[in-house]
Amino acid sequence: MKNFLLGLIMLFGVASCTEAIEKPKDVLPEEKMSELIADFAINEQSYSIGSNINTENATRFILKKYKIKGQTFTDSYRYYMTKPETMQDILTDAQAIIKSKDPKAEAFIDKKMKENSGNFPAQAR
Repeated sequence: MKNFLLGLIMLFGVASCTEAIEKPKDVLPEEKMSELIADFAINEQSYSIGSNINTENATRFILKKYKIKGQTFTDSYRYYMTKPETMQDILTDAQAIIKSKDPKAEAFIDKKMKENSGNFPAQAR
């Protein structure tokens, strides 16, 4: 009887091993996520330059530029966060996009990575 219950529990455990978050039906491709994250990062840096920038309008502009809804981005981001290896690839590609748009950014990013090498979460390295 104990073996039967143990087997039943293991069967339910294996059967319930699905993804942490169900894949959204309109999940954004990894390449587009990288582009969006790069644009959001560049946009965020503009806040430090000018404090009179309307962040909500800037975010809407980026989403409109890529013709996606905010909920689609949020759902895709949440989904990819449950896949650390994929998210790492997306963030690495986003970093490469930023470096290609601004060659001076490469030196700055490398400097900050060295200064704070132990202070970054795994996804940001």
